[in-house]
Amino acid sequence: FIHGLAIAAWYLLFFAQSLLITVRNRRLHFKLGWSAVAIGLAIVVTGPWVAIRSVQITPSDFHFFGMQYSRFLLVMFTEIGLYAAFVALGIFTRKKPRIHRSAMLLASLCLLAGATARMSFLHPVFGATGWIGLFGPVFCLGAALLLIRCTVTRSLDRWFAMGYSFWVIIFITSEKLALTEAWRAAAATILKP
Repeated sequence: FIHGLAIAAWYLLFFAQSLLITVRNRRLHFKLGWSAVAIGLAIVVTGPWVAIRSVQITPSDFHFFGMQYSRFLLVMFTEIGLYAAFVALGIFTRKKPRIHRSAMLLASLCLLAGATARMSFLHPVFGATGWIGLFGPVFCLGAALLLIRCTVTRSLDRWFAMGYSFWVIIFITSEKLALTEAWRAAAATILKP
């Protein structure tokens, strides 16, 4: 419940912060921005607990996007880890708008795969197995946002492009590593009661 509320609060804050910059109210943007620290911490602290508990209460033979759910634990940890990294980068670069803006947008994108993966109307387009089914919708959204940004500014937003590339590589790698024997053993250790 707390994890879900924190994620909802994150997206509301992200929307409000974007509007504040649009109307050039930087002073309120900076003041309100510190609440991102509390919300971000709530997501980062509760995220691993929710991930572990969801695997523990799910039948061991349950498969999610073509993998045993216990293997999906690595993907969930990766989402939270990347989210934390991008939020930290965004906070530390709050006085460098180009980097800050990209980091906060990428942090927000990190959390979306959990929602889009459960939208069955996307399965006919992206599939319901593998990294394409799991991350395809969010990768496409990120690519569209990058394209829109480049079109509007008539230049490449290199911070967003680099962050986006890193994000894609890390998510695909996490899905591939989740299928290894090494991760199966690590997950079994993590999930011991």
